[in-house]
Amino acid sequence: MKFFLLIFLVLTNFLCASDCVVKGVRFHGDSLDGFQDFDSDEECGDWEIRLRKKMDDFAENGFPFAAVSYRMDSSGIWDVAFSRGSAYVWALAENAENSKTKKENFARLSGLEAGSLVRLSDLERAERKLVNSGYFESVASPRIFRDSVRNRLVPVFYMRDLSVNSFEGLLSYASGDAGGWAGNIDLNLFNMRGTGRDLTVSGQTGEWGRSLSASYKEPWLFGTGWNGIVRGFFEEDSSFRDAQVEAGVSRSIGFFFDFAILGGMGSDRWIYTLELHYRNEDRVILPRHGMRMNGTFRVSKDRSDSLNAFTTDLHGDVRLYTPLSSAFVLQTSFWAGTLLPTDRRFKNAELFALGGMTDLKGFRNGFFRTRAYGIAEMNLQWRALESTAFHLFFEPALHRARTPAHGWEDSYSYGVGISQYRGYWSFSLYYALRNGKDPLDGLLHFGVKTLF
Repeated sequence: MKFFLLIFLVLTNFLCASDCVVKGVRFHGDSLDGFQDFDSDEECGDWEIRLRKKMDDFAENGFPFAAVSYRMDSSGIWDVAFSRGSAYVWALAENAENSKTKKENFARLSGLEAGSLVRLSDLERAERKLVNSGYFESVASPRIFRDSVRNRLVPVFYMRDLSVNSFEGLLSYASGDAGGWAGNIDLNLFNMRGTGRDLTVSGQTGEWGRSLSASYKEPWLFGTGWNGIVRGFFEEDSSFRDAQVEAGVSRSIGFFFDFAILGGMGSDRWIYTLELHYRNEDRVILPRHGMRMNGTFRVSKDRSDSLNAFTTDLHGDVRLYTPLSSAFVLQTSFWAGTLLPTDRRFKNAELFALGGMTDLKGFRNGFFRTRAYGIAEMNLQWRALESTAFHLFFEPALHRARTPAHGWEDSYSYGVGISQYRGYWSFSLYYALRNGKDPLDGLLHFGVKTLF
């Protein structure tokens, strides 16, 4: 009987609420623009939604303490009292945790500009930006404190330093006549001495070729928001040798975008590059949701005065993390690129190199050289254990065949893997196969990383 009485009361309340309409409004306090004119037949629920949206607008435009109260009398007239409060700006962002990062650098890394109008939603975006920098992990939700003297809000984050410097070794081996081995060594020094400076050095050698690359970032040139970048590489195999060096600047756009403009020279060409990067992931190690995107537009000009002097390089990649359940995450990735003009015969050094752990795990590094390609990856990750992921992946691909063949050729790789992170070290092990090969002729990738 009590159950039926409860259902009756709920239905009665619902029917009565649907008959509630605004007959009139009396405003008190500060002016609330846009609400003096209203539809006399507007339902009360719609009216309340409009008021809440208006408060959100104030909170996103420098008035975080705007407040409204309202009540309806027996005749259907609403009494609305609104207080806009004072306008507030952000103070320098602070870190409540002990950190090697200098205070002024931490504030810059947050993306919150001191003196700009407060937008409460920017607090969460700033926290995500700090996490995506790779320097920190969040240990508590951010808070805001009011300056006792001026109309400023102090955003306080709880960011613990990560051990981001790393030394990593990767060994790849394939059996069979076309097999062999290759080794990679990567040294990454991030946020050196808390200054935001980054240095990366990577080397590879094996039966298929060798390469060496390095990159350095000098943040906030002359106290501005621009970063200086210098990078270069050397690559050699049995058919060619190539080297390249570039220098330029980069800058953040908002909380998740960065772009870079660079210029440089290669073995026989001038190079001009524009890059765009996007990253919004929930954490650095084994993200559960989020997305990252990279795009490159590059123009190369032969240093000799030839008729085919210019080459345009367009390529990009996208990675998306989708949580399927508490234990399963789907990582979806896409890569695509093309060289223009399409009727040009390109040198080996100009062609895209595909294969290896980065994209097609079932093929060795640089297995394909092509002027156009498209690759997709579906990587199902089972995370039943803490800081551990078991991988089941499939990577279909298309690429333009090289002379004397014509048209598009398709290929794919697939396999299994495991990656585990434990404190100051991690390891990964993948076994990848490719189309047309025996299951025993797969490619084995084994990597070990130490953090310091």
